[in-house]
Formats: sequence, C-alpha cells, structure tokens
Amino acid sequence: MTAPRHRKRLGWENAPMGPQQMPLTTDGKGGLVFSGSCPRCMGGFSRTYPAATPGSTKGAGPSGGSAKPIRVLCECGVRHAGRPDVEKEVGCGAHWQVDRP
Repeated sequence: MTAPRHRKRLGWENAPMGPQQMPLTTDGKGGLVFSGSCPRCMGGFSRTYPAATPGSTKGAGPSGGSAKPIRVLCECGVRHAGRPDVEKEVGCGAHWQVDRP
C-alpha cells in the first residue's frame, strides 16, 4: 500500500482536525517523538517533544496529574498558499491532538 501523495497545492487554513490516532514514541530521554503525515495535506514530518525539566511547566514529561493529549501542528515544510506571515510553522495550518503513550 502506498502512502497518499502530499497535497502541496492545498491552501493554508487554520484547520482543527480533532483527536487523531497517530504514533507517538519515546526518544529514550523521557521525551516523545511524533512521526507521520498530516491528516489534511498528507505531508510527512517528524517532531520531538522534549521531556519536562524539574520545576518547568513545559515539555512532554509527567506532570503529576493526568497526561493531557499533545497538540500537533502540521510542519510539512511546504509554504501553502495564503499562509499568514505571522505563522511560524511552515505547513498547511492543520492542528490536531494525539494521546500520549
């Protein structure tokens, strides 16, 4: 089975995709790695979410409470048409949530 082709001509849109079933793996240092393709434009990418450091509120490490899903942004590397200049991520504008392992 071949992977769907990246839809590069798809215009940028702030597109919430809701929860998605996508693979998150550990990076061996307490952080998480997302590898897959965007559910909107099908562009592939990989991103590491580093582990939280003690006393920090950021990172992918345990927070002492229930683990919240991670918000993933499309970072396919393509400048989709209509992308606002203020957007830092180079992608189609899709974002979704992935449950932590």
